[in-house]
Amino acid sequence: MGSEEGVFKWTDANTADLIVWRVSNNRLFTGRRNAAIKAFELYVKEKQLEGKVTPAWVRKKWENLKQKYKDLKSLNMAGGDTAIATWKWYAIMDGALSSEIPLNHFIKPDHVTSFTQDAPPIKQRKEEDWLIALREMERRQEERERQAAEREDERDRRAAAREEERDRRAAEREERRERQALEREERREREMFAREERWEKEMLAREERQEREYREREERREREAAAREERLFKLLETFLANK
Repeated sequence: MGSEEGVFKWTDANTADLIVWRVSNNRLFTGRRNAAIKAFELYVKEKQLEGKVTPAWVRKKWENLKQKYKDLKSLNMAGGDTAIATWKWYAIMDGALSSEIPLNHFIKPDHVTSFTQDAPPIKQRKEEDWLIALREMERRQEERERQAAEREDERDRRAAAREEERDRRAAEREERRERQALEREERREREMFAREERWEKEMLAREERQEREYREREERREREAAAREERLFKLLETFLANK
């Protein structure tokens, strides 16, 4: 809580009250974004704890209780039940999270002392039990770290695969663009060659047409000149014959 610890002391009664309130108001924790923090804001207001604790701190307190319960329950299943007897909140957390016990009848916040008196007697913890518990905690921590490392490796592999896929697609796009550019260049060259070939054919056809027309005009002029000369000779012959 930071500076809040100097002005407010969180008691067992507060812890019991938090457990009962959290289970009784489970409907507020919908899993949606910010739903949990808003619910704990309501808790702080209802319990008149504003200025003493923050909703975020209360949320962390609950998460710590829940995590410790889960750790001890796992340890109990592994045969280390001694640790359970040393934690006074195990029974009520077990009832809260398993929903097998009506908590409002099981415990009241102002009866924490009676609850702790009704709890199973705490056995003398032996050194062997400590070592077993510590080894189990270390094993779970190592397992969590291993799983986290595996998830990180998996994320890295997926990121590398995505990057490789992006590079491959980029290379394909670049190759496709180069191929299309080459095809466009070849098409332009073919079209230009075809235009030049058509132009040359048209020029040749025009020259041939002009040459043919020129010959036709020359032949026509020659025929017309020959016809005029022939008429002239006939007129001359007629003139000489009449003399």
